[in-house]
This record gives sequence, C-alpha cells and structure tokens, in this order.
Amino acid sequence: MKKTVYLSLALLLASLLIKCKDTNAGFSPGPGDSRITGTWQLVERHFSKDSAKSVLTVNLSTRHDSVLVTIGNQVVKKDTVITKKDTVFVRRDTSFFTTQRYPLNPLQTLTFNDDGKLVASGPEMTYYNPIKYFRVDTTYPDSLFIDFYITTNRATVPVRQRLSIQPGMMTLLPNCAGGCYSKFVRVK
Repeated sequence: MKKTVYLSLALLLASLLIKCKDTNAGFSPGPGDSRITGTWQLVERHFSKDSAKSVLTVNLSTRHDSVLVTIGNQVVKKDTVITKKDTVFVRRDTSFFTTQRYPLNPLQTLTFNDDGKLVASGPEMTYYNPIKYFRVDTTYPDSLFIDFYITTNRATVPVRQRLSIQPGMMTLLPNCAGGCYSKFVRVK
C-alpha cells in the first residue's frame, strides 16, 4: 500500500514538473520604424573614460598623554607627546570625457530589422550585444526615443535612449551627464 502511495505521489510531482515550462514563445516589440530600419555604421562616439588613480598619502597624528614613570622609589607623572604615522593609498576619480572616431574597418554596425529585432556586430558594439529587440517611441511630440529590450531572468526590460534622425545619420543619446552620444551613418 505504501509503495502505491509513493508511486502516485512521484507521478503527480513528475506531471507537475513537466507542465512547469516556459510557455513564452518569444517577445515581439512590434514592427520596426522605417526611418531606422537597415544597417548603420558607428562613426563617432563621445563617452566617459573611467579612470582612477591611487595616491600615497602620509597622515601624522600627535596626541598628548601622561605616563607614570618610576624613578627610584617614587612614581612620577610625566607628560609626553606620541606621534603616529599612517601611510594610506587614497583612490581618486580621474574620469574624463573623450570623443573617438571609428575607421571603416573593422565594421561596427547595428542592424535594425523590419520585425523589431536588433543585430550588433563589431568589437566596439559589445554594449548592444545582449539587446535583441527595439522599438521607436514617438509619444513625445518634440523628441524621439528608442527602447532597447534586454531579456534577463525571463523578464524583458526596456532601456530608453534619446534618438536623433537626420538624412543618412542617426545619433543615439544615452542618459549621461556629460552629453554622451554615438553617431551612425546609414550603410544600407
């Protein structure tokens, strides 16, 4: 009887685990925007160059103290100065903004497909490698935004950037205090 109960329980758990699968067949942001569909090549980027410098500093600290000293048979209180020397490495942020221009070879491209999919290629495009989908958001009348969708832990999250489109040129403007941008020219 116990074997039958255990076997039934095991079969029930197995059937529940089989049904526990990801039923999300895929994510679709909708059709791509005709203004940016196609392949774009990175030509210029303005970004923050992170840097940190370690500086050796010496801190001297003095303190006045009294000590008890035995002279002969008599205990005498003497004032003294104690100096302590600390050597510390202090890290200083020496970040700065730089502009880098990119040659034709190797190609650094973003391809925006008609179905809302994004393909990045080139060694400088590693930021865009985990991004598989995009959607142009035009809800604000005076500006244009693009949502890049990143899927992690079975959740698809948009990352918004400003977008500027001119004939033959596209500029992506990430949220950055120093005016960061990436400029692209249309390849096809």
